[in-house]
Amino acid sequence: MPRSRDRRALPLLVLVALVLCGTPVRAQGIFERLGLDRLELASLGVSAGRVDPTQIEPATVFAITADYGDIAPHWRLVFSASYWESRLSDDVVNRFLDTLRTNIDDPTDDYSIESSRIPLYDVTMSFGMRWTTSRTTLVRPYVSFGAAAHVINAEGRLIKGTFVERALDNIAAGFFTAGGIELNPIPRIAFDGQARADMLSGFRSLQLRAGVTYYLGAPRRPAS
Repeated sequence: MPRSRDRRALPLLVLVALVLCGTPVRAQGIFERLGLDRLELASLGVSAGRVDPTQIEPATVFAITADYGDIAPHWRLVFSASYWESRLSDDVVNRFLDTLRTNIDDPTDDYSIESSRIPLYDVTMSFGMRWTTSRTTLVRPYVSFGAAAHVINAEGRLIKGTFVERALDNIAAGFFTAGGIELNPIPRIAFDGQARADMLSGFRSLQLRAGVTYYLGAPRRPAS
C-alpha cells in the first residue's frame, strides 16, 4: 500500500480523535431545550476486527468510539471513527478488463491492457444512538443505529487519471446499525464485542469487532 495514502489518512484520524476526545459537547437554543448541552465525554473505547465490504477484499478495521452519556433512560449518544484499507476483488477487476476488451475496436489487434491491483481505503465518521441496559450490570447487551460519512479513495495504475478513479473517490453519506455485548468485570473497564452493518448507495459492509472501553467516571443520570 502506498505510503502517501497513509500520510493523507493519518491527519484525518488525528483530527477525528481530537474532536471525539476533546472538550465536552456544548450547544445553545434547541440543544439546551433537549438537554444536550449537559452532555460530556463519559467513555472512550478502541477496537479492531474484520470488515467484509461488497466487491472488495476483506480487511482489518480499526476504530475509536466516544460515548457522551445518557440523553434518556438507557439511551446514549455515541460518536465513532474507523479506518480500513483493502483492494477491489480480482473478480471485479477482471470483469472490468473484460468489458474494456469487448468495447475496444482495434483492427490491428496490437493493443494490450495490463491488469493491476486497485487499492482502496475508507475513513468513516459515525454519529448515533445506543440503547443499552443499566451500567451497573456485569453483562450489557446493546443495539445502536445512526448516520455515517465515508471518505473513500481508490488508486491504481489501471484506473489512474480516469473517470473510474474519480467515481470511486468519494465522500458518501449512509446509515449503520450495530449490536453487541459489553462485559464489565473491572470497575471503569469494559470489554466489547460488536457486529455492525453499514449501508450506502452502491456499497455495503459487515464488520465484526472486539475492543475495550474505559469509563471516565460513575454513570450519570439523565436530567429530569
